Amino acid sequence: MPDLPTTTHGLIRFDEVRATGREPELTAALAGGRVIRVRRGVYAPAADPSQPGVSAGEHDTNRYLTAVRAAGETLRHPVFTSFSALALARLPIHGRWPTEIYVMSSGPQGHRRAGVTSVAGSYDPAHGVEDLHAVTSLEFTLIQMCRHATMAAAVVAMDAALRAPRFGPGRPRTTMTAVRAEHERLLPYRGSRRTEAVLARATEQADTPLETVGRLVIEELGFEEPELQHELWLPELGRRAFLDFYWRSVDAGGEADGRGKYLGRANTAERAASAVIAEKERENAIRRQLRAFDRWDWAETLERSPLERRLTAMGVPRTRRRRVRLVDAPDAPAARSRNSRRPA
Repeated sequence: MPDLPTTTHGLIRFDEVRATGREPELTAALAGGRVIRVRRGVYAPAADPSQPGVSAGEHDTNRYLTAVRAAGETLRHPVFTSFSALALARLPIHGRWPTEIYVMSSGPQGHRRAGVTSVAGSYDPAHGVEDLHAVTSLEFTLIQMCRHATMAAAVVAMDAALRAPRFGPGRPRTTMTAVRAEHERLLPYRGSRRTEAVLARATEQADTPLETVGRLVIEELGFEEPELQHELWLPELGRRAFLDFYWRSVDAGGEADGRGKYLGRANTAERAASAVIAEKERENAIRRQLRAFDRWDWAETLERSPLERRLTAMGVPRTRRRRVRLVDAPDAPAARSRNSRRPA
């Protein structure tokens, strides 16, 4: 790609290209597929969908983050909220990011036009900065997610924001107390019951989106609610283990194999091999501590029946009624259907 002038975030503004007399280079880059138009007057280098090590979900996250940044270049003093502020804060969701941009309205009423949803300015949230852009407070952003997103997308975002690291430095991005205080400040508001449903399910103890999604699927299937991050002492290894899920009534534990999202990946073959060996030793030690233990991954969780068979085989009781689906496919829209909600 030509060395065109770019913004701090690597975007290409047409007005800056024109000011340097380099429109032909931009036109050629567009024609050659090296640059894409993100928004009127804003362009970006084309992403390579076959780039090794980058999942479809990560491509989708990058696509939406680029769209939000481009909106920040063209909208007049935007204050981002909901999905858009969440993307700038690098917090995850379950499902496909939307195409719409979410900002605060400059007036008391919300509206929707030209791919931009404006949330009523009368809510008067606190503001902050993420990724060099003005955003609403994280607590207000999460409440807007409860209003605009599917249950799974909202709970995944809420869990990630509440997550408290067990080891080393680091603090949660927010607390349940703070989110509830913002919820109560806004009452009454349209969508408050959806917020309450998300808050009833959210926890600071989920380490990964898969743990959050697995918890919702377990609820869907009607199984007993598990304890989260149950601590075990493994004497032969001289260390503790924290189980993702534990059912005290039947002394059974389970773990969700999907840790890369929050906890990072081994970056060399040697480290990866050592991690596999250490994890196998840990699993064997855990099995010696429990009456029953099993593991499951994304595919088994989202297919439902493999997870259902595993929980049944471990003797986990069904203590709740089966529910309608709380979790859609990971490539389904994370935003609630436009037909199911009015402007914010």
